[in-house]
Amino acid sequence: MAKDNKNQGVFKSDRLLGDKDKEITGLEMGADGFISKPFSIKHLEVRIRKLIENKQRLIEYFSNSSILPKEDLNISVRDRRFLEKLTGSIEQNLSNSAFGVEELAADVGMSTSHFYRRLKELTGQAPNVYLRNFRLQKAAQLLKENNDMNVSEVMIEIGIESPSYFSASFKKLFGVSPSEFNKNTKD
Repeated sequence: MAKDNKNQGVFKSDRLLGDKDKEITGLEMGADGFISKPFSIKHLEVRIRKLIENKQRLIEYFSNSSILPKEDLNISVRDRRFLEKLTGSIEQNLSNSAFGVEELAADVGMSTSHFYRRLKELTGQAPNVYLRNFRLQKAAQLLKENNDMNVSEVMIEIGIESPSYFSASFKKLFGVSPSEFNKNTKD
């Protein structure tokens, strides 16, 4: 009989270990967290507050940047992989002016509607805004780093064909026109 109890203890221990493995897998797949029963209301409240605060920090971060966040922001492995795939796809097709949201969604392997929901939930931005801001931030980077590139060359490099659209969008995002930005970075 003692032998059966010993086996039950091993089984319970293995089952608990399996639960921990499931928690880890769930977290890696994008779950925000696990709370085991019984739980306190205070613990639940704190966990919810922290999740909301982190989500707000991510959305605030992405309102100013389309570059993958550093490790200081809490982002799931699943979301980080998605953003890495997204960034790689945009960078690979950056100079292609015909590369839009539909092509981006297909390139990351999602339907346009699912891609829209996923990116909007994660970054707070619609895909077309995210793509435009990514291009404009890359333009600013090119203007800062390449003294020999003029605004027209940068515009072509990032896949925007219309000078008026480029100038207006750049000014809206950075507060100055591309030529002023270029002049300010070279001074």
